[in-house]
Amino acid sequence: MKKIFFASFILVSILACTKTDSNPNPSQTIITSDSSQYSGRLKVIVLDGTNNNSVINGAQVFLYPTYDDLKRNFYINTVSSISGTADFGYILQGNYYLRAQSGIKSDTNVVQVMGQKTITRTMIVR
Repeated sequence: MKKIFFASFILVSILACTKTDSNPNPSQTIITSDSSQYSGRLKVIVLDGTNNNSVINGAQVFLYPTYDDLKRNFYINTVSSISGTADFGYILQGNYYLRAQSGIKSDTNVVQVMGQKTITRTMIVR
């Protein structure tokens, strides 16, 4: 009886240890097509409207996909301006809403990003 139990135990142990997946790390998908036609670069220059339109360093610029998101303050990205310019890099083409804020001063704007183009929008906070 002990021999049958011991043989069953060994058989179950061997079956439980078998490897079912020969490649646990499947290869990653490599994108072979150029998708740059669907994205453009967005830069925002932030100026101080109460100080002779001088550039503002450190202003926050918020990017919103819809007007409803702008009203609810659900932004998809925020960038601080360095030397007066906030660079969002390459984003998908489409219409976006922008809000620049420096302290209590702010400005809101709309921008259309087009594929394979750099769009520069100037915002004046007051």
